[in-house]
Amino acid sequence: MPGDARGLAEAELVCFTDPWPPQFFLSEILADGRFNRLLVDPAGELAAYLFCAWQYLDLHVLKVATLPDHRGAGAAKRLMALAEHHAGEAGGESLTLEVRASNRAATGLYLALGYDLAGRRMHYYSDGEDALVMTKKIRENSEFEIRNSE
Repeated sequence: MPGDARGLAEAELVCFTDPWPPQFFLSEILADGRFNRLLVDPAGELAAYLFCAWQYLDLHVLKVATLPDHRGAGAAKRLMALAEHHAGEAGGESLTLEVRASNRAATGLYLALGYDLAGRRMHYYSDGEDALVMTKKIRENSEFEIRNSE
């Protein structure tokens, strides 16, 4: 997968107004505690990508993107489902992400997938735009069973 870093950096320029620098991809690909996936189309061309990092029992979605020619085909939904499955299999309790406050399409997708609005990071992006913090619980953080006393 390190060979994919150049293609990811090129895709990043198409997908984001504040792209990751190319070296970020290589460092994320090689880092421990990561969950990264690429989706390719039948011709073998990059269609979408996902980068996540574990933060204790939370899988933090760092980056999810679909290239313009593949938008609307469910690629981001598929990648998010893979992340959720991985988090559950690994014993994680939640997934968390930040999304531009103006990105209604992504926010709508995350809400439809069961994410809740958890907060706002003011001036999070390099252009000063706020980020919405969204999270989805996949497992309760307790070994105790709750019962009603009667």
